[in-house]
Amino acid sequence: MRILFFTNEYSHPSLPASGGVGSFLKILAHELSNKGHEVYVYGFLKKKYSFKDETITVEFFKRYAKSFPITEAIRSLGSKLNIESAELYFLEKERNYLAYKLKKYALAHNIDIIESFVFGGYTAFWDNTIPLVLRFHGSRGFWHYYLNQKQSKFKILMEQKALESTPYTIAVSKFSAEAVKSIYSIDISTVIHNGIDHNLFSPKPDVEEIPQSIFYFGTLSTAKGVDILCEIFNNLIESFPKATLHIIGKGKSYWQNTCTSILTTEALQATTYYGAIENTKLPENVQKASLCIFPSKNENFALVFEEAMALQKPIIVSNINAAKEIIDHKKNGYLANTTEDYVTFASALLENPELRVAIGKEARKKVVENFTKENMTEKTISYYKEVLKN
Repeated sequence: MRILFFTNEYSHPSLPASGGVGSFLKILAHELSNKGHEVYVYGFLKKKYSFKDETITVEFFKRYAKSFPITEAIRSLGSKLNIESAELYFLEKERNYLAYKLKKYALAHNIDIIESFVFGGYTAFWDNTIPLVLRFHGSRGFWHYYLNQKQSKFKILMEQKALESTPYTIAVSKFSAEAVKSIYSIDISTVIHNGIDHNLFSPKPDVEEIPQSIFYFGTLSTAKGVDILCEIFNNLIESFPKATLHIIGKGKSYWQNTCTSILTTEALQATTYYGAIENTKLPENVQKASLCIFPSKNENFALVFEEAMALQKPIIVSNINAAKEIIDHKKNGYLANTTEDYVTFASALLENPELRVAIGKEARKKVVENFTKENMTEKTISYYKEVLKN
């Protein structure tokens, strides 16, 4: 098959730092390519890019705002004047442009099937000349309804139109399928859990653990609970004065403006912020952790949970629906409801090396048996074939 991923992020050293979707696309693109499929990554960023990622063709064009600066200036003025009709007009104009670019590129390269995501509704005006699969990793609608973030009603409308434009949809968890039903009244019957490279994220006995070290990796934001992480560490360092906190991920301004203001003087001195680290470099860094904490407010599904677990690291995460599909509480990880829970579970792990080892081994076992990239890829190929057959 000739497969195209339409996106505004992709994990590669030549590109801007990406989030979970970029890492996901990197994994799936390479797995499909390794199985003999011809894979293209096409999309939009602040500037143009064109290169080969091994056998994968990667091409990004300038995003709409950069390609049409005068139109963007008019849109910006309309936004400042709070003219709602103008906002909707320019969102539709942009998404029609994206549909035009995607169709032109896909037809020129004889693409069989396209995959994209729901967030932002960038495919709202796709005409299904070529079958389009939308995988629900999250959305602005999800942010609003589950994370209490400010509503972007017209962008949520674009997401609604994108979902209605194609009959082919995949959810990354049972919870995310339920979320789509609740927010958009769209049924998704196919669930394919995200999978990771458990060979890349594999424990290395020769890497020395940093004693009493707590790691977080992922985007720095309130939605990801990084503010709560700082509060947790403020509490922990009182009982474990030699403990250290290590934060990896994009979000320098959040670190400077939010984290540094929450952390106590003692906690801040014991904290290291590394910035964003390319996915292939993550294992050698996270391998040094005693444990990992992810206090996310909500998730559709989280690759970082699986990656830490695959490294045999005990993890403590928020007791959210998606996490329950990955973690068996107190067997291969911990589900926390409150800051006090995080402190209690982290304290138990920091005090007991044998417990950390036992939980870590069970964690890796759970990932290898259920959440590998191979499993995800096989299910994805089967779904693509079903779409093309129909």
